[in-house]
Amino acid sequence: MSTFLTFGIGLLVSLLVVFLLQWFHFQYDFEATLHFFDYKTRLNILQAGVVFILFLWFFFLTASTGLSSFLLLFISLLIGIGTQQKMLYRGEPLYPSDVYFLKDFGFLLEMVEIGIVIGTLVILALLVGSLILFFKKRKKRSVGRTEKVIRLSGFIITSGLLFYAYQFNQPGNLIRAAFNERTNWISYSQEKNYTENGVVTGLMYNLKSPAVNRPKEYSKEKIEEIYKKYAQEAASVNEIRTNALEEYNIIFVMSETFSDPTRIEGMEISKDPMPLYREWAERYRSGLSFSQGYGGGTANIEFEALTGISLEPLASNITTPFIQLSNQMKSFPKVTDLMAEAGHHLTAIHPYNTTMYKRLENYQSLGFDEFLFQDDMTYTKRIDENTFISDESTYQEVMDVMKQSDGKDFVHLVTMQNHKPFVHKYENVDFEVQGAPYNLEVAHYAQGIQYSDIALDNFLKELDTTEEKTMVVFWGDHLPSFYGEELFDLNGHVRMHETPLLFYTNFSEDSQSIGTISPIYFMNHVLELTNAPITPFIAMLERMEQILPAFEKGIYLERETELHYSRADLRPSTQLVMNEYDLILYDITTGKNYSKDLGFY
Repeated sequence: MSTFLTFGIGLLVSLLVVFLLQWFHFQYDFEATLHFFDYKTRLNILQAGVVFILFLWFFFLTASTGLSSFLLLFISLLIGIGTQQKMLYRGEPLYPSDVYFLKDFGFLLEMVEIGIVIGTLVILALLVGSLILFFKKRKKRSVGRTEKVIRLSGFIITSGLLFYAYQFNQPGNLIRAAFNERTNWISYSQEKNYTENGVVTGLMYNLKSPAVNRPKEYSKEKIEEIYKKYAQEAASVNEIRTNALEEYNIIFVMSETFSDPTRIEGMEISKDPMPLYREWAERYRSGLSFSQGYGGGTANIEFEALTGISLEPLASNITTPFIQLSNQMKSFPKVTDLMAEAGHHLTAIHPYNTTMYKRLENYQSLGFDEFLFQDDMTYTKRIDENTFISDESTYQEVMDVMKQSDGKDFVHLVTMQNHKPFVHKYENVDFEVQGAPYNLEVAHYAQGIQYSDIALDNFLKELDTTEEKTMVVFWGDHLPSFYGEELFDLNGHVRMHETPLLFYTNFSEDSQSIGTISPIYFMNHVLELTNAPITPFIAMLERMEQILPAFEKGIYLERETELHYSRADLRPSTQLVMNEYDLILYDITTGKNYSKDLGFY
């Protein structure tokens, strides 16, 4: 086949790949995809140019136009299916970092529709068959010296170009500069970013980059200035903090998909699935956690709660810090550092495997002494046909850890009982639902919440009888994603990101209602309720909570004002504190980490 024809086919296939990816992103809306191609012609040519480099890389590797085209289309189908399913259930597109989840392929299969799984397997079988035929045919074909040199040179050149494209977000990248002229980057919403600028563009935008964009004021002197300010505030607070954290057991319970379905307007449910939780919430400090995720993103909420680092100031393509920033975890402020300094034994419990979100590696970096995953647990009972370990069993595991420990404990538990799929789990469902897109699914989900409600009630009652002073921070990570666009829009972004939050203690009762707060502030309340001293970093978080109790990218719940959608709309005094927070996070994640040397956290 002539070089001209190979290049022509490659360009056509590259354009087809760009079209297919956008078609999947638009949930099979052909008209919307055509409009995007008509409206963004030059941008689509740029995207196809990047894909064409990959085509050439395959061609120089295989010397086959047909096989290169097939490989490219197969990869685009996998990416397309992934982004379509993720958009459908999570409202966000596929990211390059999501490739990590292929390590737990069986879990992914459970999350995807069976028809899509079968179709993908058929295409995979065709690919394998094509490869077998290709290599059989290749054995019979002799390759001349000139062709070998051309192929090797082409392979090296295209490999270099692909690596350069991988550096898309590095300063001075020429490919990024070309895209900058044709795009309108939307940092606060990657769904909108992919919709406005294309899937290929969005994927490159979410490649590796600095964790936080460099603030203009960043310097050692500025970090020292911020340190002095909050060190003084911490010293003032600590004058009346007479207790020590080492006197208390602290338990974090992040309950998988634990939310309140009775709060959803436009839907009716036959009874309350969590009445026992409400009784505890009336007696102890409680409120709502403002979750960064909807329908997923568990580890992002976990990251915020364990570090005090919000995803909001991070670069918009840092979508899963547990994966993308795992190599920097040791240099972050961490709840576990405070607990370790107080002499606690640190245990992480997750009743699932070790692969999801690189939890084993991250728990090691966070400084946990012990990690218990499903294969390490003593209590592993499931309820009926639910494949996930029950909340009741995980709470038994927590009690065992505390009983076996000689000193005080910090236990971080991430449950799994209410993880999707929600149907076909329980033999008896005591709930009826009307008004939801999937009434049966909501009813089965509510049954799971009821089981969680009972398990939490029994757990807290058992802690009531123990002599050791113990605090439990209990919250739901996110809502399920089955409510559909109509109910989501009716209830609004804020309500669909609020989950129950409870601060239980067996040594005092504090019935304060704290409203809606972000997970980065949980430690503020732990230290206040235990009357324990704070660090300058916690002093900063306390100041932030006073003025901006809940926020994420594009959503800001400023105290005593209405909801804002941009930082620019916040009060100047709030923006000042947020700018200080930006500087500290840049220093911690990307800069020189002067704050660590100063003892800021």
